[in-house]
Amino acid sequence: MSQSTTEIDVLVCGGGPVGLLTAYCLSRYGVSTMVVEQHVPTSETRYGRAAMIMPRTLELLDQLDLADALGQIGFAVRGQKAYKDGKMVEIGPTVSSESDTFFDYVLVCRQRWTEQVIADAYTKLNGTLQYGTKLTNIEITEQASNDTVLTTVMNPAGQESHVKSKYIVGADGGRSVVRKLAGIEFEGEGTSRRWVRIDGIVETNMPEARYGLTSIHSASHGSILWVCLDHNATRVGFSLPDTCWPVGKEITQDDIVQEARKALKPFTLEFKSVDWWTVYSIGQRLAADYRAHDRLFVAGDAAHTYSSGSAQGMNVGLQDAVNLAWKLAGRIKSHFVDRLLNTYNIERRAVAEQIIAQDKIISLLTEGKIPSELRDDPDKNPHRLLFKQLKKNQAYSSGLGIAYPEDNLAIVRASGTVALRIRSGERAPDILVQRPGIRVPLRLHSQMKYHGAFAIVVFCGDTSKTEDLITEWRSYLDGAESFMRYKADIFDSATIMIHDNYAGAPSESLKTHPFGQVFYDTDGSAHERYGIAHDKGAVLTIRPDGVVGTACALNEGHLVSAFFAKFMITEKEETLVSESNGVSAHHLTKGEIELN
Repeated sequence: MSQSTTEIDVLVCGGGPVGLLTAYCLSRYGVSTMVVEQHVPTSETRYGRAAMIMPRTLELLDQLDLADALGQIGFAVRGQKAYKDGKMVEIGPTVSSESDTFFDYVLVCRQRWTEQVIADAYTKLNGTLQYGTKLTNIEITEQASNDTVLTTVMNPAGQESHVKSKYIVGADGGRSVVRKLAGIEFEGEGTSRRWVRIDGIVETNMPEARYGLTSIHSASHGSILWVCLDHNATRVGFSLPDTCWPVGKEITQDDIVQEARKALKPFTLEFKSVDWWTVYSIGQRLAADYRAHDRLFVAGDAAHTYSSGSAQGMNVGLQDAVNLAWKLAGRIKSHFVDRLLNTYNIERRAVAEQIIAQDKIISLLTEGKIPSELRDDPDKNPHRLLFKQLKKNQAYSSGLGIAYPEDNLAIVRASGTVALRIRSGERAPDILVQRPGIRVPLRLHSQMKYHGAFAIVVFCGDTSKTEDLITEWRSYLDGAESFMRYKADIFDSATIMIHDNYAGAPSESLKTHPFGQVFYDTDGSAHERYGIAHDKGAVLTIRPDGVVGTACALNEGHLVSAFFAKFMITEKEETLVSESNGVSAHHLTKGEIELN
């Protein structure tokens, strides 16, 4: 019997949060996808695993219309505290008070529910999700065509079929089949150190047990994690002393419950029910490259692994997905040159490197051990040092402080004529504005959701002082050199002006035809957040993942065109079909139309 063949744009291997979000984003951006997951989830395995969703990840999920559903399920945490010998010793916020986000909290929502929310949204976009389907082989065809990757998959009945796709994304975990078949080295090391996580409904005499996030100092088990979960559950986490079980002895749920009770002393602990538990070895590993053979990518745990000490695994993976999806979608639609895809590896791998460096320190401190990097610190208490490290890394671990370096391609330095508080490569923070006539503040991001489009945001300043500059911007837009000449439907736009919202029409205040949606910055705070002078204004080009690509003055529209000329394809004469003519796809010679 001949094997059936399915043809799609992108095959995603891995049905966890990262794979699902990658597929969801691509489908949202108009790209056909299929997700294959070799495991059939059980109720127990789906309950646990990753749980903490950090502020930057929440921002991204909000822009993708997923955060509201998760917010209806999860437990919002704004504070963390620590106990020692039954007494509170420290307290602080989970997110720096200096952060500028409306998502100024950590949402604790177990992986089961996160997967369910994303999977539901994905299937509503007619996405294909196959559980119990294993990837067994990847073949990159010798003759290039629109479908240059042939994948063999096996269903639960043992029947094989083929999938033809333009790209494959491996989001299939630390033992990634895609990474292995691609020949990507997974650099780093594991350890024999074991950590425990157990979720369930509990009773305890610990004060304010539903506060959110708590650390309990233990002489025998290091720093004990206590975090409130969705559905009134609690997670207890701790390192397992080496002397607890001989090598090879099976560990049972009862053993873990008893050990958790010991770890929490002097507080009492009773489990009314257990949803999920695990014992795992920690280590840090990083893929040598996130892209191989042009067509294969890895993301999430397939690209990087570390301990759960700072709750970064799922967050970094979901951010990988958002970064990769818009670039892949634009390339598949022949909007972008191929080399733009290389920025995924450059940008995201550097983030994982930083997280791994932090995690090596945090994981040792969690176990009550002082790493070599901190041996000169006058404070020799590992619990206090852990709290200090978590505070020190707060901006980065929240995701709000992550910034990508300038590469003169996807991140271009802002014009020297504008002095902004936000640099190219940083996230574009949300701001409050008003709709014309409606004097109620609303978030700008709520009006500019992610659909794979660049956001061109024009800050007009005080229109009584910037009238001539606004006229110059309008002339640029209407001219032959405007970026609007690109036929690609990947631009969103907004105009923000400092003006009262009492009466009048936007076009009258601007004295020209508006560019996109118009919003009022009645008190100038939106301009000030970005550091934009009221008498000069500025134009920000924001990438489809919410990162500032570049910025310029109102009379420097040509710089917007120059930015897009670095990676946009002006005509669709050069498509994926013509990337290689009879040459092995492992060594494709790229040919594209680029603007100088």
